Amino acid sequence: MSKTKTWLIIILAIIALGLIGWNISDNETPVVSVSADNSQPNYQTDESVTFVYNPMGDLAYKLVADKIDNYTAEKITWFSKPVLTTYNESGIPTWTVRAQKAKLTSDKMLYLYGEVEVDSLSKDSQIQRISTQSAIVNLTTQDVSSEDKVTIIGLGLKSVGMKMRGNLRNRTAELIDDVKTHYEIQQ
Repeated sequence: MSKTKTWLIIILAIIALGLIGWNISDNETPVVSVSADNSQPNYQTDESVTFVYNPMGDLAYKLVADKIDNYTAEKITWFSKPVLTTYNESGIPTWTVRAQKAKLTSDKMLYLYGEVEVDSLSKDSQIQRISTQSAIVNLTTQDVSSEDKVTIIGLGLKSVGMKMRGNLRNRTAELIDDVKTHYEIQQ
């Protein structure tokens, strides 16, 4: 074999080894660490209507909102200008609950913030309206509470207190601290 052929084979072998090495290194995809940005919602929607049914298939409540931001990692959902309508076992709407903002947690607790108003949709209810700046509603039991100043307007009365506990299903509310009530005698 001549020296030229030997050098040509060595050069071609070096090129082939170089190409094989380059091809192997090019196919290995670099590991990229992807971290979720927890400050951004996983999904958003505008003008939403959500219907929730009880285990028997009856409408339990309806939640309407101007905007929804869902954060899957934290298991919370934020609502802008939410309006919650609750329904009794017969499917009749009983209460509307409004606020400027609300947060729904995975344990079905609805935290309401800013100009919270709870209005009775039953004409025979002794409690017609509850107003406060923040409240918490348990969507399963319909328990409602507030640690802020609360005003309750009912048939012939207006009560103001610093804390409240109640239940929408039972149509009850109890003011706890510094309660002042004014009665109006109906004629």
